[in-house]
Order: sequence, then structure tokens, then C-alpha cells
Amino acid sequence: MENTNTIQFQDDQASFFLAEGQSYIGPFKASEIYAMIESKKTSWVDYCYREKEGNWMRIADHPVFKAIQAEPPKPPKPKIQAPPPPPRATESLIKWFVYQNDTQTGPYTTADVARLLASHQVSESAFVWQEKFTEWKPLGQVDDFKTSSQKPAPVQTEAKKQEERRTAPRKPLVAEAYLTNLKEVMTGICRDISVGGMQVLCEFVPGQVGELIRLNVRPPESSNLKPFVAEGVIVRVLEDKKGFSFRFTRLEAEAKSAIERYIA
Repeated sequence: MENTNTIQFQDDQASFFLAEGQSYIGPFKASEIYAMIESKKTSWVDYCYREKEGNWMRIADHPVFKAIQAEPPKPPKPKIQAPPPPPRATESLIKWFVYQNDTQTGPYTTADVARLLASHQVSESAFVWQEKFTEWKPLGQVDDFKTSSQKPAPVQTEAKKQEERRTAPRKPLVAEAYLTNLKEVMTGICRDISVGGMQVLCEFVPGQVGELIRLNVRPPESSNLKPFVAEGVIVRVLEDKKGFSFRFTRLEAEAKSAIERYIA
């Protein structure tokens, strides 16, 4: 894909990655991403990553693309009282992530999640998260989806409550990771984190379930987490074979305390 548009990018190198579900695609040139936006293959509200910045951000907020966005035109001064403007179109594009059965999926629009709830593909006890939230919330407690199901909440036994506490979702964290299976070294991107483990996205899984690996994690500065090293085992491989869930077996006390503060 060549830079055939009128926008000229300096240092137009293939250094950008785009988030796609639980994985990512790339690398792309800035001109290629702009062409994908023009052709509606992606949008300004999707997320991109470049090693220079070291964290994921919306395409519209990235300094490379923010500079090429035109200022919105100023509306003419009305001579009469104008009606209230319609809702922002971007509201329908709110991205949701769903956590159910120890698996995270998304992003989804509000309509997508409501449809999954109505078809019983997700339950009201599943957890959801979006940018406006500071933590994951049970789907049945989110106002956007309360009308999607009229069934009363089931009575929970103590065993069920304990099970849900055990499967409570990890807090989102996007960080660089260097991993080794003691035979070779590769890179990946951490997706979530808890005091017990994390999820990692990578080009290929460095082993099978039960295999020992070591991670060197570099969180973004905004997380207030310092880089740390952890050892553990692969406990689950993602369906697309582009990532895995990792359970800590060895983690320094300082790193564990920092993760607890981050989640709290």
C-alpha cells in the first residue's frame, strides 16, 4: 500500500501496530494507516502502538495523526433559536470488553453487547469494561444493559460467590514484555494483570500449557509500575494462537505490592 494520498508523512516507516480483538496486526506505515481510515477499514477511534511512544493510544490522539486532522468548521451564528444538536455519532462506537469464563473478548459496541446478552451468549454475571470505567463491573449492574434482560438476578449461593471472586477479572494493562522459554527470546504485549498472573499477546506461543517461561515486563510510565521480572507457567493458549495466559510462580515482593496497589 503506497502513500498515494495528499498527506505527506515524515519518516514514513513501518513502525505502527493496530489493535485487533485480542491480538494486533502490523507493522504499518503512517500513510498505510491513513489510507485504511480513508477506505473505512479502520477508524480514528481504534488503537495504535509505536515503540517510540511506548503505549497504546487512539489513532486520533497520536501526535503523528493528530497533526493532520483539520479543525472543525465554526458554525454560523444563528439568527433564531436553534434546536439542540443530535447526539454525537461516536457514542454508538463505544468500545466494550467482556470477561467471562476466565476469557476476555472485545472490543464490542453497546449494541453488540446487548445482542450477546439477549441471545444468552454472555450472562449478567459477566464483567464488562470500557475507557470511562476505573474497574470491571458486572454486566447486569451497568445501566446501558439493564433493559436487555428482564429476568431477575439469580440467588447466589456462597459457593457461587466464591467462584466469582476467584474468576474476578484482571485490571487492563498494556505493557511491553520480553519473554523466554529458556531456549529463545521473543517479544510480546501484556494485556491484563493481576497478582496471580497476566495475559500476553505475541506472534507465536513460546510453548505448551504447563511449560515454564520467564517475563521481563516494561509497563508504561502512566501505570506507575516499575519494570519487573516474573517466572511462571503457561496455563491457557488463546484460540487464535496469538497469545496465552500466564500464572506467576515466582514474583518479587516489591513487584507484587506494586501490582496490588495498581489494581486497588
